[in-house]
Formats: sequence, structure tokens, C-alpha cells
Amino acid sequence: MPNNRIFYASHAVAVNSTQNTPRTVQGAQSVSVDTNFNLEQVFQLGRLDIYDNIQVDPDVSITINKVLDGHELIWTLSQANHAGPVPADGSIITHANDTSTIDLTVGEDTRNVLAAANATSFINMTGCFVDSLTYTFPVDGDFTEEVTFVGSHKAHTSAIDAPIHEGPGLVTADTGGNVLRRQNMQLSQSTLPSEVTGRKISNITVSTSFGREKMFTLGQFSPFHRFVNFPIEITTTFDVIADDISDSGDALIEEVTNECEGRGEQRKPIFLAVCDAEGNTAYEFDLGTGNALQSISYSGGDTGGGNVTETFTYIGYNTLTINDFTD
Repeated sequence: MPNNRIFYASHAVAVNSTQNTPRTVQGAQSVSVDTNFNLEQVFQLGRLDIYDNIQVDPDVSITINKVLDGHELIWTLSQANHAGPVPADGSIITHANDTSTIDLTVGEDTRNVLAAANATSFINMTGCFVDSLTYTFPVDGDFTEEVTFVGSHKAHTSAIDAPIHEGPGLVTADTGGNVLRRQNMQLSQSTLPSEVTGRKISNITVSTSFGREKMFTLGQFSPFHRFVNFPIEITTTFDVIADDISDSGDALIEEVTNECEGRGEQRKPIFLAVCDAEGNTAYEFDLGTGNALQSISYSGGDTGGGNVTETFTYIGYNTLTINDFTD
């Protein structure tokens, strides 16, 4: 019987680097695929109609969002030679050239579990590079990861099963996870900038874009590589529930009138640790020591009854290591 619709239980996505078997993303919340054929037009003298509409090079963009749940990150699954519980070196520099295969499978909309044997359609995208990463740690809601991949190939190959495996070589019917929320942020194991240390933090966001550019060679239609456009900017924002106007040290801008006097050293370390449901460290996000305070915004507290929030935005470059201690 043909499907009448596709909804959350009837499709799944897998990410596979250099392994033989695709790893279905545990805790996936959404997946989107955009295909752009990048047309260029050629006209000719003496005629108004188009002469040719050339397909220059197609682009496929895949964005996957998952909850942090004690299972492997999408970023971890995309790493070359990843085969099991690490902790692996999740440096964005080390893995800048890693490519992944992404499988999207649609099954029957009348079954409660997706199975490859009952798939109605599926696509396979090869040679995909990670193009952006975003991690969000809110006080209300789930901790999430969002990863965008870019590639040039999209074809029908083979289907995948629902997310039923918990680790390399381990297949189990237990598909549940322990979704991580505000109590799982290990502030005691984290290093925060002085401006937000000890404050009531309501949200932390870490994001970066690799700004990839395509490389071509004669005799080949598709790009042979998509390089990272260094330097990579990494942005970290802290939303703080304000109980006073921020007056902590470097957050102030004092009048500088003396010759050769400036604000001096402003670089700060940022390190975030997240624990699982058993209290063990599950993920670490090391942004190094070169993060500079870029902006402070003060907003809210209007007559609608909202609270005042201060947002501190820090900028660093090229340093982001994500250690994944999960199965």
C-alpha cells in the first residue's frame, strides 16, 4: 500500500564515515535535504531566447538535528575511522577533511518501527563534508546538536533500519535514551569566562561555520575537494538572568585617555562539560583560551512581565575540540 504521508516514525537518517555499516543517528529530531543545481545562463547576439542553461555543479545540503542523549554525536559519527567508544580527538582541525555518507530512508506510514525490508524509498548522499556545527544548552528544553553537511552526490542505493543499535557491533531492541537537560551541565567541571562565572545562566550556544569552498579540476564535473576557509570563527553565547547591571571587570569599558594605554589582554578560556544520566561525563567542548568578549546585550524587563537578560558573546578562532565519551 502506498504511503499517504511521511512523519517522524516513518523515516530515519544514518551517518557513516569510513565504516562498512551506516550508523543510524540516535535521538534524531529532524532532517532536511536541499538540492540546488546551480544553473548559469548563456545568451547570444541577435536572439532574445536563451542559448543554453548550463548546470554548472549541483549542491546537496543536509541538516540533521538531534537531542544529546548519551549516544554518539553526529559530529562523532562523521569522523574518519571512528569505530567505537572513544574518547576520540574531536578537533575541527584534525577532522576538517573527513567525508561522510548519509542515508535517508522512508518506510511505510502504517508501521511503528522503520525496517529496511519495508522501505518505500531511500537516498544516499556520498562525499559529504561537515559545513557547520551548533550546540545549544538551554535552561528550558533539551540539549541539542545541529550539523549541516554539504556534498554533490545523491542517488538510490540501500535502505537503513530504525535506530536500534547502541554501539559498534551491538544491536539491541532498546531504542530509548536519557535526554540531557539543564541539570546535566557540569559547571563544576567547566571553565567559564569571568563575566558569567557564578551568574544564573539560562542558555549557552556554541556555533561555527566551516565556510567551505569547492575545488575543481579539468576533466571532472564534480568538485574533487571542499576545503575549509580558515580561519574558522567559533561563537559562544551565554544568556544570563540579570539581577544587576553587569559590572564585572572586563565587561566595563573605561575611558582611556593616557598614551599607549588600552584594554590589554582580553582572551578567555571556555570549556564545557556535560554529564549523562548516571553522572558520568558524556561530552566535552573545549574552545581553548583565545576567546574574546565581542558584545554584551541588555534586553527584556518590559511591562509584559519578562525578566532582563544579559547576553555575552565570545569569539574564538580555529580551536574547538569535542570529546565524545558515549557508546
